[in-house]
Amino acid sequence: MRVPRLLREVAWPHRGLLAAAVACVLAATAAGLSVPLLFRDLVDRITATGDLALLRQLALFGLGVFVVRSVFLYGQIHLNFAFAHRATADLRERLFARVLRWPVERLGTWDSADVMSRALQDTQLVHTHLLVGLVDFVATAVTLLGTVVMLFVLDWRLATVTFAILPGTAVLARHFGGQIQQASAVAQRRVAELAGRVRDVVAGARIVRAFVQEHREEGRFASENRRLLRDQLRIARLVALEVSAMSLATAAGLIAFLWVGGQLVAARLMTPGELVAFIAYVAMAIEPGVNLTRLYSHARQAVAALDRVDEILRVPVVTDPSGARDLEGPLGEVAFEDVWFAYEPGRWALRAVDLRIRPGEHVALVGPSGAGKSSLVNLLLRFYDPTRGRITVGGVDLREVRTASLRRRIAYVPQETVLFAGTVRENIAYGRPDAPLEEVVRAAVAANADGFIRALPRGYDTPLAEGGLTLSGGQRQRIAIARALLLDPDLIVLDEATSSLDTESEASVQEAIERLMAGRTAVVIAHRLSTVRRAHRIVVLSDGRVVQEGTYESLMAQGGPFRALAVGQLLPEPAAQPLPR
Repeated sequence: MRVPRLLREVAWPHRGLLAAAVACVLAATAAGLSVPLLFRDLVDRITATGDLALLRQLALFGLGVFVVRSVFLYGQIHLNFAFAHRATADLRERLFARVLRWPVERLGTWDSADVMSRALQDTQLVHTHLLVGLVDFVATAVTLLGTVVMLFVLDWRLATVTFAILPGTAVLARHFGGQIQQASAVAQRRVAELAGRVRDVVAGARIVRAFVQEHREEGRFASENRRLLRDQLRIARLVALEVSAMSLATAAGLIAFLWVGGQLVAARLMTPGELVAFIAYVAMAIEPGVNLTRLYSHARQAVAALDRVDEILRVPVVTDPSGARDLEGPLGEVAFEDVWFAYEPGRWALRAVDLRIRPGEHVALVGPSGAGKSSLVNLLLRFYDPTRGRITVGGVDLREVRTASLRRRIAYVPQETVLFAGTVRENIAYGRPDAPLEEVVRAAVAANADGFIRALPRGYDTPLAEGGLTLSGGQRQRIAIARALLLDPDLIVLDEATSSLDTESEASVQEAIERLMAGRTAVVIAHRLSTVRRAHRIVVLSDGRVVQEGTYESLMAQGGPFRALAVGQLLPEPAAQPLPR
């Protein structure tokens, strides 16, 4: 387990705040430890002399001690939370940055709700129970240690009796702590599963309602929620049992020391003031003793959470090899040279692909589902590297090029339009956040999006709902095309949408796509007959292999796989609608 090392890495950048908080702990504890000595003097000296002037002096001194302790206590709490909040913010940012750099194949193996649960809830557990608890633990331990020392200074015999019960409390803490950590890990997994259920129902709300499955989903959620409730109640029961058992053990020690202490005072081996001070120190020790148990239980929960966070941080990230260089000059020819690729060993998605795409050429990739079209595009965008063979741009192997340098030259328009929470302008300028408004508008005009954007309540500053659900499919596609146009890329990679649009939207989108591709190299996963006809060259894939290449006319004349696809699977152009009278 890397948890101790991860905790050090998170805490070390903020060691100044941590050290200052600990210094305040020491000062506040020192002030607090002097109070029982005031009680001793008050009982022994005042009762012996009846000196009221001395009483006033002791009272003023005690007031000063409490003021000093309060000041340092404020510093301890303020600095403690400042340390914990900053360290937690760093941990969340580190986790988010890691996920952004995960290999694409790893993103598909993790449930997004689970990642969200780890990034938010688990890090909050780490904040509350481990980072805040770190200074609390120091404060508790220092107070407990100080009171133990003072108890032995006052009377070692009575102190020995008092702390004879401690081994039993340690056994109790260890017994309950392990059970609490295991139960917490189970509960945190349940929370992630519940978050996934909520996400799925919200994302598929239309389907749920269309199929009248509201009651079924309510039942499934309630069932999972009840399982989580049972786990949480088990944790609460274990914590309550632990604290109660520790309190009982502490009370047993208290009764034992009172009996022995009374005998020592009666035998004049201890003054009444010393016994009062001893009782005060024992009272001071009880709260830290109980708190140590609580902090230990919470720390076990937080360690389980930090281990879940560390699972994400342990995933290897995609990095450029040493010596990788930037692409310079025109993009040049794209070449696939005997490329083989498998997502899993032995299951080839691409086999012996040899393909050259000239600068400015528009290539349409067609083929049945699972033929390898998306795999070829994934390799071109370097989401993956070939298992065998190589891909070059201008004669340079993509593995020798900095990935960011490559992707800045490519605009990717996926089949399912992705819009982010934010304004229309922010979505269009996603690839160039610093682009001036004039350029954003120019890109929107070229994408046939300016008209409907200006009709929105706040124009380009209109906030979009999650996924842009308030926009039509055609409007979302045109915003995605405007985003690609703003990049002014050398290469367009377009996965054509299969969803049907009305005739007007279809025409606007197709016109925007033509403007996007004009004068640029383009690789299109084509689903429409019109797109295939306009392509300079068509590449037909089947079972991971290139089985045909050529123009639309030549391939139709040849017959074979392409002709069957064109007749049976490619979407026809929408029929023209009569003009309204």
